[in-house]
Amino acid sequence: MSVVRPPIPPRRQVPPPPTSLENESISQSIAARIASLQLEQVRRAKTASVPAKPPPIPARRQETTSRESVAIGEDVSRVRESVELRNPRPPPKWTRLSPEQLARALARRPPPPPKRFLVSDVHTSSSPPPAPPDPKPPQRRLPPLPPPRLTDPEPPYQHLELDAIAPGDEPPSGPISCLECRDFAQVDAHAALFPRHSVTSLDNLAYDLTEPFPYEIEKARAIFTWLHHNIAYDAEAFFSGNVQPSTAESTLSSGLAVCDGYAGLFKSLAERVGIQVHKVTGHGKGVGWVAINLDQPVPPYSGNHAWNCAFLDGEWHLIDSCWGAGALNGSVYQQRFTPMWFTSPPREFCRTHFPEDPSYQLLSEDDGGLVSWEDYIMEPPGPTIFNDFYKLDLWSTALQPPTKTIQSGTRVVFYVFKRCEHMSTDELNNYVYMISAGNERFPLEVNAEGGWSANVYIPRGSEEVSLFYVTSVNGQDAKGIGIRAFRSALGHAAMSFGGLAKWIVV
Repeated sequence: MSVVRPPIPPRRQVPPPPTSLENESISQSIAARIASLQLEQVRRAKTASVPAKPPPIPARRQETTSRESVAIGEDVSRVRESVELRNPRPPPKWTRLSPEQLARALARRPPPPPKRFLVSDVHTSSSPPPAPPDPKPPQRRLPPLPPPRLTDPEPPYQHLELDAIAPGDEPPSGPISCLECRDFAQVDAHAALFPRHSVTSLDNLAYDLTEPFPYEIEKARAIFTWLHHNIAYDAEAFFSGNVQPSTAESTLSSGLAVCDGYAGLFKSLAERVGIQVHKVTGHGKGVGWVAINLDQPVPPYSGNHAWNCAFLDGEWHLIDSCWGAGALNGSVYQQRFTPMWFTSPPREFCRTHFPEDPSYQLLSEDDGGLVSWEDYIMEPPGPTIFNDFYKLDLWSTALQPPTKTIQSGTRVVFYVFKRCEHMSTDELNNYVYMISAGNERFPLEVNAEGGWSANVYIPRGSEEVSLFYVTSVNGQDAKGIGIRAFRSALGHAAMSFGGLAKWIVV
């Protein structure tokens, strides 16, 4: 049985072409019709595979006056500007590298500096090299930089090539500028000039923070410091388990974030000024972490933290802007600037951070190679270190003894070092450091290794041993008093102390 198909519907009539503009009776002005033509052309160009040329502007009527012609030109310009504002040029897109490409990129050596020079040349240079030309938003005016401190000018961050010193010549005198002892005071002061409520866009914020500085390390530092001043850790969402996914825009709008939000906003701002940055996910020994006993099994890997890996001035660096902005005191967030988490050395950084991708450890064979999850998570806990330890530019990795506990009834040698060998150990530039064991206090003296040390007997019955520094004597800052003056004032003058580290006595 055949099925009878329904008849084909009649073909619709093609509508006649629209009449020309000259024959229509429209109550619009000449400028409005031209604007309509321009906007219609833009709409068609978006849908067409090949961009079409805009239609010619109709010829002016005989009775059009010169004043009307000027108005037409102004309206056309206004329409074109409106179209350009609504359709800005899209920002460059960053694609994530494959593990093989990333491993090769992270292993590449930094390029050589453009010019060989001596350290003396750095100190005599009166101005840094000009910054490369960057596209600048129109009509943007920056607030003036804070006045420089009344000290010798800080040499720019450069790599010193020892080959530039001829054989037989004496090494140049004066300190060598390096990242560890670099003074970022002016960069940090500039970053505090842009409160979050005054920011209009991420593009403008990135430009305002970084435009005055020629080096990528300074641009990254400005972003790092701005996050400390303007983004608070979302402790309520963290403890309630209600952490929501975030974007750079949402973090900027709310002013709240957890570690992923800090890392995402840092990456977004840095990429807008041409810095190559990755967001790294992994495990961090942060709030709630408890050391694992050696007799317990190795726990499986679990991620709970995020930070950044940035390529700055030819070298890869690890940055944790979340830990650098503040810390949790119980369940309350405390805004506390901790600059040690800006470009910490990889070996020190990896004691508390384990990336899911081992390439982001940035550890070379000279550093001992990559750290396994078992070595990282089962590492015995070290002494408790307080925030003032980092404020005084002391080196946590070199603190001795490195263990959390020490044995009573024995003699123990305590060592303290500065973070950089270029930092002064002179008494005039430092506080007096001392060990408190039982009822005795033992000042640390400068040793041949370039730090401070003290050989102390740990009496039985002691519960803990602490590392202190003398903060004030008779209400005056105690920096530079020296050991002799400290001993003379001990028991005869009012003193205040600050805690640096603590060990448990067993």
